[in-house]
Amino acid sequence: MSCDAASYRSSFGSSFPRKIALLLCCLAVAGCSGNRAATRSASDYVEIDNPTVTMSGDAPAKIWVPRSYVESGVPRGGELLKKGTEEIAGSLKKSHGEERKTGPAQPSVIAAANLPPSAAGTSAAGRPPLPLRTRIALVEIGHGQSVLPLYRELRKSGKAVVLDPARFAARAGEAGLADPAGKAAFAARVQEDAGANVVVYVTAPKGAGAGNPLSAEVFDALGGGLLRSFTATVPPFPATDPAARDAAVSAALSSIAEKITDLVSFLPWFGRITEVDGDRAYIAAGKETGLRIGQVLQVYRGGKFVKGLGFAPGERVGTLAVAGFVGPDGSFCILRKEQRVRPADLVSAE
Repeated sequence: MSCDAASYRSSFGSSFPRKIALLLCCLAVAGCSGNRAATRSASDYVEIDNPTVTMSGDAPAKIWVPRSYVESGVPRGGELLKKGTEEIAGSLKKSHGEERKTGPAQPSVIAAANLPPSAAGTSAAGRPPLPLRTRIALVEIGHGQSVLPLYRELRKSGKAVVLDPARFAARAGEAGLADPAGKAAFAARVQEDAGANVVVYVTAPKGAGAGNPLSAEVFDALGGGLLRSFTATVPPFPATDPAARDAAVSAALSSIAEKITDLVSFLPWFGRITEVDGDRAYIAAGKETGLRIGQVLQVYRGGKFVKGLGFAPGERVGTLAVAGFVGPDGSFCILRKEQRVRPADLVSAE
């Protein structure tokens, strides 16, 4: 080793070998101590004379190496550097491979997991709440047989909770739905009974024949006012082909369904407190709607429908946090002693 050091000095001067020696020592010590702490016990290492000590007076006299190196022959300077480099490269390759599989760590999400449920409208998991899905009730006026195709088209979008129209068919036949006032009153009943946000009245005045119009009136269920009306025309189809008729009606209703989902995506979401029992307040909205455990809800009392705009909530009376779920689309919140929420109060995630 002294001959090698002399040749280095003659070629590169006295300072360069010193730097090389220090680098080799650092690599050897860092690699050995790092691996020893991570994967081996102290008994797996032995202390030996530093093979690079003659290259610099600043080099340590002793270094630690794996016992296997001694038993199979102590590697010399170049071999030691190669082994250390290979082990470091292998460790880096492994860590990068694991990162590609699992993705990089997300400190902001991990840190947010420790936030209390009431923090800035986030869930207990620290994630921002998903957009809540509007609950839509469909009611057919007349016998155009277009409510079921519209029901299927709306469900395809996945952007709303579409209630089974069979739930309202019998009551709609008994209600007076010939004028806006009757439709508004019926929409309010559907909201109380089923927690609907909007009620869509479907009409086929001339039947679902080729060239006939199909219409849908969207009423706000909370305030009982008309929001929008949409109309589409059934495209031509062979009169003797029932499958072609169904496809033509579905095509017309598909365009209406798209307009309805676009409209409700801009409506502020409200849920109603249906019951207060002890320290629990039950809400007609839950998992299916998109609520999460820990999600903070604003509580409002009353409100009114502003013509041409929509429903405006009344006085804000507090906040609640979702504590659990009931059934496929219900939830409950735990009340504090000082809270005095009532059935029919509204909650919002805004």
